[in-house]
Amino acid sequence: MLSMILELPTDAQQRLLSMATSGDYKTPSCPSCGEKMVVRTTKKGTQTGKQFWGCSHYPRCRQTMKIAQQVSR
Repeated sequence: MLSMILELPTDAQQRLLSMATSGDYKTPSCPSCGEKMVVRTTKKGTQTGKQFWGCSHYPRCRQTMKIAQQVSR
């Protein structure tokens, strides 16, 4: 496949590279529904004030993920 890409004209290679590297790689996608997640902050309980990733389609999708380090907004 790589040899096929290298056979393309330079402008086609650049368009392909641009398309392959576009997007937001710092924000995870929801493992349940595939939508981007958003940073949320716990409002009650023992974890009050802690941040986590929550699905942007909440309340339809309630998937969450831990954040390894706190994210600044």
